[in-house]
Amino acid sequence: MRNSILPVSLVCTLLALTGCASTSGSTFAKLDRSHPSYESEQCQEAIRDTAIHDEIKLLRSIASPVAVVLSGGTLLPAVLAANVGLDAVDRVDASKMDVHCGGEGQSAGQITLDVAKGAAFGLATSAAGNALGAGGTTASK
Repeated sequence: MRNSILPVSLVCTLLALTGCASTSGSTFAKLDRSHPSYESEQCQEAIRDTAIHDEIKLLRSIASPVAVVLSGGTLLPAVLAANVGLDAVDRVDASKMDVHCGGEGQSAGQITLDVAKGAAFGLATSAAGNALGAGGTTASK
């Protein structure tokens, strides 16, 4: 029973830290709806894609820590790579939405920096979770 509590606690903690809104979702919430570009077809198409990014963010927020914990950390590189790729696509799409809807968007350098920060955070939380999981497993033996 103790061994199953740790992964569940880790998942809940990571969900609380990451939130459920994608970068696209956060960008959408900040759009100026009175801007003339807001009604453009490009803007509206970008807005429609927001739901996909929100769903992917929610799924990876749940699946990533579970996969890492259940694999004993062996899936960490694959999970990290997948999350970096998905985060990059989300951030690029959010920036395009911002531009299409009348905002300034983000530079490629800023997007890269934000993706790197997210990857570092993901790596740190996964490593901490694995260390806690290993400690919990040893303590119960």
